[in-house]
Amino acid sequence: MDKDSQSTSGVRAALGVGLATLITVLVAVLLTTFSVLALVTARGDLSLSNKTAEAMESYYEADGQAEEWLSELDGYMSSGQTNLSNNLGRAGYELGLTKDGKTTVSETFDIDNNRELSVEIMIDNYPQIEILKWQVTAKAQQLQ
Repeated sequence: MDKDSQSTSGVRAALGVGLATLITVLVAVLLTTFSVLALVTARGDLSLSNKTAEAMESYYEADGQAEEWLSELDGYMSSGQTNLSNNLGRAGYELGLTKDGKTTVSETFDIDNNRELSVEIMIDNYPQIEILKWQVTAKAQQLQ
């Protein structure tokens, strides 16, 4: 074997080892990058899930309070009192009137710092009541 063929085969062997090492390093960097991205995504999903769970828990707590309020109101109305509207007003219920003169009772229940549950019912010849509104609304932001 002459000297030129030995140097050519040595260069080829060095290129083969260098190329394999380069590909191995590139694959390792890609796998590390993808694993970091997966970890960051999973942490973001966990954070979002926790916030959603807290929001739902707060909503259902306010919803339960509204159901208790409605039950209390129903008990008050079923006590057989005459002049129900005046008595409800004296008992601290927030009263209103519809366009056709029917009595409404409304209340709001805090969900969190930004939202509240607004409930409004219409009393139409008790024991018939109609729920006019049972919805989550944004709280009015107060200027400081």
